Amino acid sequence: MRTSIFVGLFSILGICSAVAADMPLKAPIKPLPVVSWTGCYVGANVGGGWADKTYNDPLAAFPDNILGSHTASGVLGGGQVGCDYQVGRWVFGAQGAAEAADLNATHLALGDFYSTHIPWLAMATVRVGYAVTPNLLLFGRAGAAWVRDHETKVDLVTGLLEGTANVTRSGWTAGAGAEYLISARWSLFADYSYMDFGTRQTIYVTPDVPPAFFPLDIRQRVQMVRVGVNFRFGPAGPVVAKY
Repeated sequence: MRTSIFVGLFSILGICSAVAADMPLKAPIKPLPVVSWTGCYVGANVGGGWADKTYNDPLAAFPDNILGSHTASGVLGGGQVGCDYQVGRWVFGAQGAAEAADLNATHLALGDFYSTHIPWLAMATVRVGYAVTPNLLLFGRAGAAWVRDHETKVDLVTGLLEGTANVTRSGWTAGAGAEYLISARWSLFADYSYMDFGTRQTIYVTPDVPPAFFPLDIRQRVQMVRVGVNFRFGPAGPVVAKY
């Protein structure tokens, strides 16, 4: 009985081996591409900005918003450079950005025109992102910000320039955005940034000879939206997984 069972088993194994030998061999499985955000990049962007400014005279008896406010708005564009490092789905990085801007506004208060022109802004930030898909990164960031302000005060009646001020202010920034890898080296992004420069005393210079000086307290907040493109170099982009 046992001999018959063993003979049957060996017969089945022999048939299976013969069938397997006749089957065509499959091609070796190729490793799947794996997307990585690790690497550095340079890029360009374009967008718009809004600078909310409130003016006060610190020498007035009741200075709270006595000189009014305005929102300087306009277009901006510039470039950015940074590096990222991916751990699992999390991406950690740092970025520097500089924006040429044309933000302008004027308002009338107590018989004078107060005007603002902002020619540039800059940021240095760290960012933390999460890859919701291999190619799509959602991120938040925070860091330091700088803005260049050109201020003027002009008399309503005479049209004469009463004072100018040029100052670079520093503050903090926070924002969020999304970035998408469209190829091994190129990505597109859109983001929003909020910048807070607090309330600072700004010294105006009169056109008199010799010049005189007078202070104004100016509170400033800036918001910015951008879209842009990055070129990535180094190991970023699709790479081949090793097994």
